[in-house]
Formats: sequence, structure tokens, C-alpha cells
Amino acid sequence: MPTRIFLSRPATGDSVVPLDPSTLHYLTRVLRMKEGDRLQGFDTMGAAYDLALGTLPGGEIVAKVLARHPAALPPAVQLTLAQSLPKGPKLDSVLRQGTEMGVTSFLPFLSERAISRPDEDGALHKKDRWEKIAVEACRQCGRVDVPKIYSLGTWTDVLEGMKLHDLNLFLHEKEAPSLKAVLEAHPAVRSVMLIVGPEGGWTPAESKDAMESGAHPVHLPTPVLRCETAGLAAAAMVRFFYGVR
Repeated sequence: MPTRIFLSRPATGDSVVPLDPSTLHYLTRVLRMKEGDRLQGFDTMGAAYDLALGTLPGGEIVAKVLARHPAALPPAVQLTLAQSLPKGPKLDSVLRQGTEMGVTSFLPFLSERAISRPDEDGALHKKDRWEKIAVEACRQCGRVDVPKIYSLGTWTDVLEGMKLHDLNLFLHEKEAPSLKAVLEAHPAVRSVMLIVGPEGGWTPAESKDAMESGAHPVHLPTPVLRCETAGLAAAAMVRFFYGVR
């Protein structure tokens, strides 16, 4: 795959794109690319670019726009993964692999039994890192539409977010209906939210809230999965059921 870079703003109408220091270092020091070398780019609007390294009269190294390709069509089904914040760096892997699987937005949140409890500054730092992880995952896997990463939310934010989706799936115990059965009962939806709990599971109050808000409790046709694995497995199954465009 050709070298790909992320453009922090669309390059519509521009013939050259400035390169931030980290991207410039990666291209010229790590990859040792030179003037005229070709590469590809993608921006915040999902457009793709054919680029070439160039040098301005003042010596600044930039990316010259050779061609701009329209933004890709959105997926047939928008898929949001609402994941209770797991301990340690586990969410980093969820974001990276979920981006590869086509998740269109991520809503990390604090449930009652969540172990990790960052303060406000810590939450802002995490969001900045999470956004970089999503961009890097897109760069690596060839995706052009960077998923939206919401700020660390609360259980109330999840319940409110459910109102914006056609189908809400609440990962629950084995006694719940199968994911396959619930998906087959909803063959034509435009948006799905997957709601995944923490290591310690849901509280009875949270389960009650979710179902009273219209979420469908489901179980996966797998052995018992860790919280950081369950959402990824469910996302892959949902994407497969509704098809990938």
C-alpha cells in the first residue's frame, strides 16, 4: 500500500498542503522520501488525495496536490460502539481494531462498575490520544473516513445517545436473545448502537434503564468474552449482517 498521511483540513482549492512536524519527520527522516515522491492522503471529510512531496521557494517541504477524489459513500449502516471505560490501555485496542472493522463512532463512558476513573484533565488527555489512534488506524488500514470519538461520557449520555439510533443492542447475559435473532428482526435500519459494559458487568439498575429506554438485550454466539473483546466481536457480526459498502 502506498504511504498515506492524514490532512488535518480539506485541501479543496489548494495546490499545496503544509505538513505538520511529526508527519514531515516521518516522511523525510523515517521513510527518507524525497521531492517528487508520490504518496496518498485523506482528510477530515473523507476525501482522498494523490500527492507528491515538493519544496516551496523558501525551502519549506510540502505535499503538492495532484488529484482530489470525492469523499467515499458512507457505510449502509452507521455503527456506534458505546464502550464502558476498561482499566489500563485496553480502550486503545478497542479504538484501533474497531476503526479497522468500520465502526463509525465511539462513545466511551463511565458505568457504575467501571474501574478506571480519570479526572477532567486525564479525560481530555485520553480523548486527544484516542483521536490520534483512530487516525493512525485509518492510515494503516486504508480507510478514509475517520470515526468520531466522543468525549468520555456518562451512563446518561448513553441513554440519550440511544434516541439517535434505529437499533440499540445491549450486550447481556446468555439468557438474553441471540444477536442473530435480534438482527434478523430488524433487517432495515440505518444506525446501530452497541452498548458494552465494564469488567464487573452491569448493575441491575443499568440493565433496567437500558431496556426501559428501548435497548434490546443480546448475547453473542461465543464463549464468555472480555469486555474489550465483546464489542469488537459484536461490531464484526453487525457489519457482516448488514453488509459492507
